[in-house]
Amino acid sequence: VNKHWKMIPIQDLPKGARVLDSVWAFQRNRSILTRKIHKWKARLNVHGGQQILGIDYDEVFSPVVANPTTRLILILCLVNGWNS
Repeated sequence: VNKHWKMIPIQDLPKGARVLDSVWAFQRNRSILTRKIHKWKARLNVHGGQQILGIDYDEVFSPVVANPTTRLILILCLVNGWNS
């Protein structure tokens, strides 16, 4: 549908595969001054109690970088003449 997910009928699951329950979490961010909605976020959460380490997941991470950190790295690259 949106080229990110492929729907698989339950009867077509590989042998031994489990379907984990999940919930969509929606969040809207509003402007402080105008109270208008300026950003929508959606996140798919799998119920953690159903997951088994090593089978359903190997590690947990959240790739988040603060804007000041990104700016600092870009400035360091510029000042030192680093390129990719």
